Amino acid sequence: MRDIRLEEVPFEFDGKRYLLRCNMNVLADVQEAYGGSIGEALDGKNPLKSVTEFLAAMLNDYADEQGWPERWTAKQVGRKLSPRQIPKAEIMSLVTRAIVPPSDDNENVPTADTTENQAGPGNSGN
Repeated sequence: MRDIRLEEVPFEFDGKRYLLRCNMNVLADVQEAYGGSIGEALDGKNPLKSVTEFLAAMLNDYADEQGWPERWTAKQVGRKLSPRQIPKAEIMSLVTRAIVPPSDDNENVPTADTTENQAGPGNSGN
């Protein structure tokens, strides 16, 4: 059985220990930052902007959960950290693992095609 808990990665930022994780709140915040298109954040065309947006959203979500007043923009995160301090691969891996099901689960995940064929017009799905 697969562990469904959110993956967490500890991260020190501005004197505090955060737990980075990619949940629905993080995805929604990044989607909003990209004008409604989460795909733009994931397409790889602007990786530094994407990683700072995801990192800021993860920091803000954890701060909110802890009741901390801090809130960060991607620009503020980018100003506080050098490129070598931002764990780009780790952050984007968290995002990828949160939204892409493991390959052995792909067989059980309905696609738009199979869902439409099963319950499409004139078909009760039986």
